[in-house]
Amino acid sequence: MRVFAHDVFPPAVPAGVQAVYSGDGQKPFVDLIWAPVTSADLAGYNIYRREADGAAVRLDSELVKSPSYRDAAVASGKTYFYSVSATDTRGNESAHSEEASESVP
Repeated sequence: MRVFAHDVFPPAVPAGVQAVYSGDGQKPFVDLIWAPVTSADLAGYNIYRREADGAAVRLDSELVKSPSYRDAAVASGKTYFYSVSATDTRGNESAHSEEASESVP
C-alpha cells in the first residue's frame, strides 16, 4: 500500500500590500506592491478589489507571477480597497492580506 501526502496547506498570506495612485496628465491607475511570498510551491497571486461598501472582486484572470499589479480600471472620485492572496501549485489559496486603500482624485 502506498500513501500519498496530499498538500492542503496554503502558502503564507502576502504582507506589506501598498497601493499607489498615478496618472497626472495620463490615464489614471493604481499600482500595487507587496512582499514576495517565499513558499517553494508558490504558483502566483490573486488580486482583489472592493469599493467602500461592496464585496471584494478578483481582478486577475490568471495568477499574477510577480509581487506587483497595475489596476488601470479605476475611476476618478473613487476609493478602492485592495487585498492579495497567494496560491500554490495545487491550487490552495491563502487568506487575503490586510487591505490597502487608495483614492483616485
